[in-house]
Amino acid sequence: MDFINLLGADDVKSAGYAMKDAAEDMNRAASYIAESLDRQRLFLDDWLMRLENILKEKNNGLPA
Repeated sequence: MDFINLLGADDVKSAGYAMKDAAEDMNRAASYIAESLDRQRLFLDDWLMRLENILKEKNNGLPA
């Protein structure tokens, strides 16, 4: 069987691996961002709940 070696095929293969690695890095970064946003949401939910309780106390139990 005859094989054909294309000029630049190794460069294309190398570029493909580089793109795959970059995509994995981007996926990992997106995951870190999502985790950070989840932690931020929990922090803000807790903060708002505390603020609501303080406002209720200031208003003698009336809705804020």
